[in-house]
Amino acid sequence: MLSKSNIDIRPIQSKRELDDMYYQRWLVLRAPLGMDRGSEKDKHDYSAFHLVAVCEEKIIGSARLRQLSAQLGSIAYVAVLSEFRSQGLGTKLIKKLMEQAQEKNLKSLRLMARSNTLGFYHRIGFLEKGEPFNFLGIPHIFMYANLPLFCDNVEDR
Repeated sequence: MLSKSNIDIRPIQSKRELDDMYYQRWLVLRAPLGMDRGSEKDKHDYSAFHLVAVCEEKIIGSARLRQLSAQLGSIAYVAVLSEFRSQGLGTKLIKKLMEQAQEKNLKSLRLMARSNTLGFYHRIGFLEKGEPFNFLGIPHIFMYANLPLFCDNVEDR
C-alpha cells in the first residue's frame, strides 16, 4: 500500500518529466497491446494539461485534460502502473483534473472508457452515453459527467 505522504500529484514540471510520463503512459496503455513507442502520443498533447503522480521521483500515474469547447473538456490517457492500482491513485488524478476543469469554467467532461474500467468511472460519477465501439481493438464507450461533480464522498479506491 502506498503512503499518501510519498505521492505528489501535480502538473508536469520539466521536459524530462514529460518524456518519463510518455514512457509510463506507453507502458500502461500501449505496450500490453503490442503497440510501438510513439503510439502513446497524439496531436493534442501539446495543448493539453498533463497531471502526473510521482513517488520517489518515479512517475507512477498520469492523466490528461483537454478543452474541447467553451463548456466541454476531455479526460484521456488515465494510466497507473499495475503495482500501484487499487490504491486510490486513479481517483485522485481524476479529481484533480475535475478541479482544473472547474477552474476553466467547463460545464462537463467526456472520456472514452475501456469496458473493463466502467465501474471505476461510475464510482466517480461518469455515465455512459451512446453505443460501445472498438478502439485499438478494445471495446470502449463514451462517458460524461457534469460539473461541478461532488465526488468528495468517493473513496480514493
